Amino acid sequence: MKKLIAILAMGALVATGAFAELTLGISGAQYYQKDANVNLPSLQEAWNDFQDGTGVYYGGFAEILGRHWGLGLAFNYAPSGGIYFDDTTYSPLLSVDDYQTMSYDVNIYLSYHLFGGAAFIDPFVEVGFGITAFDYLYKDKLNADSTVAPYDDDPLFASSYTTVGLGLGMNLKPIGVFFKANWCKEGKSTIKGTYDSDYPDSTLAGTEYYIPSWFVMPFRWTFGAKLILF
Repeated sequence: MKKLIAILAMGALVATGAFAELTLGISGAQYYQKDANVNLPSLQEAWNDFQDGTGVYYGGFAEILGRHWGLGLAFNYAPSGGIYFDDTTYSPLLSVDDYQTMSYDVNIYLSYHLFGGAAFIDPFVEVGFGITAFDYLYKDKLNADSTVAPYDDDPLFASSYTTVGLGLGMNLKPIGVFFKANWCKEGKSTIKGTYDSDYPDSTLAGTEYYIPSWFVMPFRWTFGAKLILF
């Protein structure tokens, strides 16, 4: 899991030299599936949910822009409001609230901006690859306790996905706003984790294992704002 996230980040950094402008932004992502009438939510329905804070994953992104092409890395998360532990991971030294969980999404994407990424009217399309996962919200605190240490770096559940999308932005440099719609498809391969050096079974320490899969929602609306730095 750590290797995949590192690859996503390194891919964005390596490409920096081929692009001209850097943008940093904040975003809210919402995940949906078809309703009983086999319909996906409209832009207006998604905007209403966004304004109400319903199912919003908050986060940020960075995108490197060329004349038309862009390469971005995004991260969004939402606390689940739930508690997760069992008899093997619960520690009496910690409170139950320390076991709160979250869902998160990290993805890298390649975009094409029809009129350029900093154009006043900015229609664009994109393709990408990402990971959606479920994990502890206060993981650093849990990792300080030897009882929970086996869960150190890898999430409890995770799945990969591919995505295609389209969107529309409006830029008045250096500020821009946008919305986009993405269709997501779960990957066929299972994500691997690595047992930590302090894993109770020392024979497994440092070896890889398969992380249980997490669900991938088939559709995502995203609303965001960005700062075009140069």
